[in-house]
Amino acid sequence: MRISYRLFQIALFFVLGAVFFFGCSKDDDNPSDPAEAYIWIHSEGDSTQILFSELPKIDVDGQEAIQLSSFIDTTLIPNYVDRDTVHYDARPLYAYQIIGADGFSASGSRGYLDNTWEHMTLGYIIVSTKRAIFPDELIDLPSAYNVQDVASIHVHRKFDIQAPDTVSFVELKDVASVEITNDVGQIESALPLKDFVDTLVVNPENFQYNMRSLDDFGPTTDMTWAQFQTGYWLMQSQKTFFTDTSLVGGRYKLKVLEKILVN
Repeated sequence: MRISYRLFQIALFFVLGAVFFFGCSKDDDNPSDPAEAYIWIHSEGDSTQILFSELPKIDVDGQEAIQLSSFIDTTLIPNYVDRDTVHYDARPLYAYQIIGADGFSASGSRGYLDNTWEHMTLGYIIVSTKRAIFPDELIDLPSAYNVQDVASIHVHRKFDIQAPDTVSFVELKDVASVEITNDVGQIESALPLKDFVDTLVVNPENFQYNMRSLDDFGPTTDMTWAQFQTGYWLMQSQKTFFTDTSLVGGRYKLKVLEKILVN
């Protein structure tokens, strides 16, 4: 009996040890653990893992939360600094696609536009559930934007389109590129500016056009549709360029284009 009881003690020791070991391993690897939770930020070919534990928290009805804007700091998207050393927040130049662990997003799954920087300053993620919330009392967005179990945020450059009857935006990734000869005589990939307007404006020939950079710089006079159709966004040079020889000044070569005005 003593031998059998000793063997029983040894077996019990190993069983309890295995339960403890695998139990701890499971807890350590659980990404939903608030202390270890994170999401990925994907921007222009780079990916960064942001830990929840590194970000400031807010209280939302007794639940711990993180403002969505906290995930996108100026290290990821640096300020634009003009020649007078004035700093401009460049984060409004981008759209933000919030994607769940199951691949769901408001834009990819439901066809809505991605979130803007204004949305990101109003929304938050609940730490315990990793659910994105855009409160109805602050902003009127469809429920599809309240993505569950957020896994990543994809950052996409956009141009705002400001027309008499609509204000919207088009992401650069959604416009097909062409090859043109740039202002220094080299072949460069470019996005036709007219393609940003065509998607939103009916009868574009009936309107005048202008542009504004992030620091509100741009042409002093409007362009006709014929003139505007000669405009491009140079993808390597990162500036606007017009093939119309009357549109060659610095005001037509904007480096931080924010919006296209349809007047």
